[in-house]
Amino acid sequence: MKLITRIHNVMLYPAARAIVGLKSWLQRLKTLGQAPVVHFEDEYNGQPIMLLALYQKGRMRPDLIRMVRIARAQGIYVIGVNTLKVNDPEGLKSLFDVYIERPNFGRDFGSYKTGFLHIFSRKLEKTCPRLLMLNDSVFYSSGRSAQFIADLVSSEVEVLGATENFEIEYHLGSFCIAMAQSVLKSHRFQSYWRKYRLTDVRPDVIKRGEMKLSRTLKRCVSMPTAFAALYSSDHFLNEIKSNTALQDLMIRDARTCGLTGWPRFGTDSMTKFISGRFLARRFELSEKVEVSVDTPVKELNEEMIIAGREEFARYLMRNVPRESDSFDEILSDSISAIASEIFMAGSQIHQNAAILLELGLPIIKLDGLYRGMFNNYDLLRLQKKLDETEARELSALLLDRPYGGATLVGWQRAAFMRGLI
Repeated sequence: MKLITRIHNVMLYPAARAIVGLKSWLQRLKTLGQAPVVHFEDEYNGQPIMLLALYQKGRMRPDLIRMVRIARAQGIYVIGVNTLKVNDPEGLKSLFDVYIERPNFGRDFGSYKTGFLHIFSRKLEKTCPRLLMLNDSVFYSSGRSAQFIADLVSSEVEVLGATENFEIEYHLGSFCIAMAQSVLKSHRFQSYWRKYRLTDVRPDVIKRGEMKLSRTLKRCVSMPTAFAALYSSDHFLNEIKSNTALQDLMIRDARTCGLTGWPRFGTDSMTKFISGRFLARRFELSEKVEVSVDTPVKELNEEMIIAGREEFARYLMRNVPRESDSFDEILSDSISAIASEIFMAGSQIHQNAAILLELGLPIIKLDGLYRGMFNNYDLLRLQKKLDETEARELSALLLDRPYGGATLVGWQRAAFMRGLI
């Protein structure tokens, strides 16, 4: 049945691609001539800027309100650009210094473009020491947000993302990037936004939005090391190799959903690696037994729950009379190597949601269930790291969008499976 479904999706793909392209073209026509509306704008005094791309209808999400208040408390000038409309724009004056509503076309990069063009038109880049661009495709955990925002805004790294991504080509996640004044003032950077052509087609936004933006930012920095991620693969490898608590966390809380095909961390892969590389079976046979290649070797049929590093170590060493002096180092290096390889696979923000949350990253992608990156077990592990209020808010947002491959039908499923929507 799965094979039939795959064939059906492949056959429907050309039609799905045409429909998605047509809908984007029609939305372009529908919004043609409509201009963004600046509802209010306070005086700017040269402080860091937060540009927040929004897709909020009626009222703001509670986690966004909490995050913006944290930013305002740190003296950050907040510009909100909303693709939808709230009921009372004037009521947002306690949250935003500038609030803009724009036509519903172009996804998050349409909002980014509106925000940056507003900044350039007011020449704010001339005095802005640092800018942080964010969007609402992620859930913000307030308990970690203050330090996270402070780290991004105070960093001397010219372009600093929250996380990185090695898929297709190396780039920073566009849901969170901080940049220095030198980048904002760069002709190349400003030209990118002035020339950016809006679209609602998701692959096009990823290609000429997220990926091309990273390429542009790389060309704006003074040296390669000035383009980095706060929670990078290098950061993770150097943290886990000496942090047994993080090794425990990887065993217990690593992603379990198997829908994406990305590699997952588990005791099976660890056992195969360590057993094949370092452990050898030792056994004795009675003198009366004729030894041959077909002589059976007694296997232990043991099962146990492994929820941490020490339990895993005992499981590996169950047949060994005494531990090698180097076993602890071998175990740590093996866990660290395999965990860091898995950390780098796919979209890091999705692949390592619970791990990154524990490390201090306060954001969780809200399409985790919808894209098949999370399952409900993964959601439960995330909830345990949040207070009760935020845990319920997160589950409501994630469960509102179950896996598209199981809920969508017809051309929409075909479009979803190829990443068109």
